Amino acid sequence: MATAYIETIRGFARQFRANERNLTLYFPDFDAPPASHSFNRVFGPPVGVSQREWPVYPRLQELLTEADALDRWDPSDLRMEHVFTIDLDGVHLYGVPPGARAMMLFLSNASYHRAFHWGNPDAAVLFLGEDEVARGVFQGPIPDRSRRRWSRRFALAAVDVPGDLFDPEAQEDPRISALHDAVWQAPARLGGRPIWVRNDQTTRTPSGSWRHIDTSPGMKVGLASSPEFLMQFERRFADVNLGNQGVMYVTGQSACFQSF
Repeated sequence: MATAYIETIRGFARQFRANERNLTLYFPDFDAPPASHSFNRVFGPPVGVSQREWPVYPRLQELLTEADALDRWDPSDLRMEHVFTIDLDGVHLYGVPPGARAMMLFLSNASYHRAFHWGNPDAAVLFLGEDEVARGVFQGPIPDRSRRRWSRRFALAAVDVPGDLFDPEAQEDPRISALHDAVWQAPARLGGRPIWVRNDQTTRTPSGSWRHIDTSPGMKVGLASSPEFLMQFERRFADVNLGNQGVMYVTGQSACFQSF
């Protein structure tokens, strides 16, 4: 049986006819054993990247100084922290580049970063194809500060829901409203549209339409991707500094967070 929150979402989704459940969402399940070949992982080593291809953050010393964490500074290692890998085998998400087998998020530093807005240099989203993933899990040492993180594997649970779930006008239906609230409580979710996004035009939050976000090129490693929304997660999924009850939103090209 899947984690309780996933079963709750499935219970609400079953109130709709099969032909109404036209959108697939994916949720992390830390209780179900992942398949032996799966790359789903929070923290720990990434898959398919070499030491040379690992994203770096040139201003790491400045960042750690600001965070009062210079005890973790290694001048010979400017690598960003691998936050998670999503295995895309069997996963169908709008916005994922064709041929992608794995999606990864790297942050300058999980405990303290400046991923406040789209296109920030503190977050890197990578997509790798089968050839790169075939290299396997990174075997060398990971950044010292990452060794202190809780690394764990997980399975992905697919749940079919009505696409109206993300339509504000549909919230008048109590079944949609209940399902929406259950989905919002998930520690992480892939697919659909973002929940709880402020457009307050401040530099610390995403602004403007999700269809017109920053499309400047990011990391050169991996497959080129689009700026479509792909997932959101909270600290219960990955122990990343997200401010006060914050949420991090991930697109094909960037990631940033908002907090209360």
